[in-house]
Amino acid sequence: MSKETNKKKTTNTKKENIDKKNNKTKSKDTIKETKKTVKEEIKKKNKEVNKKKDKKGKVVKEIETIEEIEEYDEDLEDFTENDEEKVIEEVKEDKKRNKEEILAKKKEDKEKRKEEKAKRKEEKARVKEELKKEKNITKITKTKSKKNQNKKLLEIVDFLEKNRFIIISFVVGVIVTSLVAMLLWPERIATLKNGEEPIVKVGKNTYTADNLYTRMKEHYNVSQLLDQIDNDLLTKLYPEDKEMTDEVKQNAEYYINMYKQYYNYTEEQFLSSNGFSSYNDFLEYLKLDNRRKKYLDEYVEKNLTDKEIENYYNKNVYGDINCQHILVETSSEENSKKLKDEDGKKLAEEIIGKINDGTSWDEVKKKYKDKVTFEDLSYQSWDSDLEDSFKTALKEMSDNSFSKEPVKTSYGYHIIYRIDQKKVESLKKVKDRIITKLVEEKKSADSNLQQKALISLRNDNKIKFYDTNMESKYNTFKKQYK
Repeated sequence: MSKETNKKKTTNTKKENIDKKNNKTKSKDTIKETKKTVKEEIKKKNKEVNKKKDKKGKVVKEIETIEEIEEYDEDLEDFTENDEEKVIEEVKEDKKRNKEEILAKKKEDKEKRKEEKAKRKEEKARVKEELKKEKNITKITKTKSKKNQNKKLLEIVDFLEKNRFIIISFVVGVIVTSLVAMLLWPERIATLKNGEEPIVKVGKNTYTADNLYTRMKEHYNVSQLLDQIDNDLLTKLYPEDKEMTDEVKQNAEYYINMYKQYYNYTEEQFLSSNGFSSYNDFLEYLKLDNRRKKYLDEYVEKNLTDKEIENYYNKNVYGDINCQHILVETSSEENSKKLKDEDGKKLAEEIIGKINDGTSWDEVKKKYKDKVTFEDLSYQSWDSDLEDSFKTALKEMSDNSFSKEPVKTSYGYHIIYRIDQKKVESLKKVKDRIITKLVEEKKSADSNLQQKALISLRNDNKIKFYDTNMESKYNTFKKQYK
């Protein structure tokens, strides 16, 4: 039994020795391969040296390189198995160190990213808070702008709808005028002295100027004739200048763009749906409308009395008032995020109650900042754009006081803080502003005022009809506006 054991041990020892020899052989083989490679490099270098003997400086450098290679060859001779193991260990240590450095760098980068993310989050929160404050300050202005835009669109639609027949008549009038001019053109036809001369013949049928004129009177209203008359009279009063041209073009583009935005109409669709044959026809109508409006303003102003102006001053003019307000916005729309009217009023009353109980204005603003809109209106004049209900409440309050009841406007419910007031200006200083205000009020109060002004214009220019049928139609037309 012991012999077998000894035999096995001897066998194992031999295997180990063989393995060692094999490893040494492998190491030696590796060294031999390296030597072989180095010697080949030396041969290459020697060849290069022979080629470059004429360049002394470079030859010296090459010799130094060869000597270094030979030294390296000698070092390889001394290379042992232990040296190989050391090299392997050093490589492992280097890898380990590199791995630790990489991990440390990654950890450091991660911490930096975390800090940067936290900073970005803080900055985002700060910007968001600033935007929220800015939004609260400007919300009323934006809402006003949007409401004014919608109001303007409704005015445009209303203007075009109310004047649709007049517009069509105007266009037809232009066409008729052009047709008559063509009929009277010497190169086209005779002068039509008695109206019975033929314009055109088709087979046995003859069409005279009288035929055409009679049909036109039956088919079209007196409006196209009045458009032509008004255009001639008003063009003399208000000749076209650059200001009018620019204003008319701006209005035309505005109307067309509004229809594009809200109804997705092209320019051609807008023109055809409103009775215009071309863009130029639309411009011509807007010029006539521009002149009519100018005349209307002058007509109303001319008929104002000094007593009216004085009464308006005493009743409506006051010194500019410095004020702030809190708005609780409301809406009647189903899907709106704003409060319903009843809920908005309750919240406004709740805020007034807090103020009455001693809570300061600033504390109220802070407490309800997410539910209301605050705005510093500064000094507001008697003719500002504020709604009448707001201005009336503001005027009736005393300085350094708050509205006792919520003030209702089209935006919702307001809590007003009146701070102080300037001295009222004299009648002489504000007279022109009063006239402008009275003119606007009178135009709004009477939708027929423009037609009344134009009837007056025609009378002043001594209108006289020679066609009794057209005269009768005009008299019927005038009765609508008495």
